[in-house]
Amino acid sequence: MINISKLLMLSILILFIGCGSKSSNITSTTNYPIQAISAPSIVYDDTYSTRAVPLKRIITKRANISVDVDNIEEAKEALTTLLEKSGGYITNARLYEDRYHASAKVPSDKLIMTLDEIAKLGEKISQSINQNDVTNQFVDHEARLKNLILFRDKMQNLLNQTTKIEEILKIERELGRVQTEIDAIQGQLKYLKNAVALSPIEINFEEKTIYGPLGYIANGVWWVTKKLFVIR
Repeated sequence: MINISKLLMLSILILFIGCGSKSSNITSTTNYPIQAISAPSIVYDDTYSTRAVPLKRIITKRANISVDVDNIEEAKEALTTLLEKSGGYITNARLYEDRYHASAKVPSDKLIMTLDEIAKLGEKISQSINQNDVTNQFVDHEARLKNLILFRDKMQNLLNQTTKIEEILKIERELGRVQTEIDAIQGQLKYLKNAVALSPIEINFEEKTIYGPLGYIANGVWWVTKKLFVIR
C-alpha cells in the first residue's frame, strides 16, 4: 500500500514537472524579438488616365502670290509644268493682255516648295499664306457620325424584330431621317479631308513694263514731280 502511494506521488510529480517544462518553453519563445515585416506599398499612378492625349492639329492652308514676269505666255507654260511636277493642277485661269490669273491646288505638304518655284519665274511682288485650324470641327463631325451610325444600327435591329405595320412605318421614317444626317456629315468630313490634303493658291502674273528712251524720261519727270509734293 505504501509502495502504491509512492508510485502515485511520483507520477503526479513527473506530470507537474513536465507541464512546468512546457509552460517554461512557451514563455521563453515570447522573449525573442519579432521583426515586423511591412507589406510593400502600392501607389496608384494615374498619369496616363488623367493626362490629356495631345491631338494632332488639323490645318487647312491657302496662299496668294503675285509675280512680275518678263513674258506672260512663257510664265504660264512654266507654271503648268511645275504644278504638274508637284502633283497639283489649275482649276481656273484668266488671261488678259499683260496679266494672267490662275487658281490652282497643290498637295499641302508641297505648298511652300511650289510657292518658291513660282517666285523663281520672275520678281515676287507679294505672297501670303493663310491657315485655318479645323480640328474641333473635324472631331465633332466624327463623334456625331459615330453616334448616328450606332443609333441607325439599333433602329435597324428593332425594325427586323417588329411585325406591326404602324411601328414599321415609324421606324422606317426615323431611319430615313438618320441616314440623311449621316450622308450630310460624311460629305462634310470628305470636304474637310480634301481641304486639308490640297491647298489652293491664287496666282497673279503681270508682265513687266519695258520703257523706251522717252518712257524713261517721262517716268523720271513723274518721279521728280511727285517728290515735289510728297516726300514719303
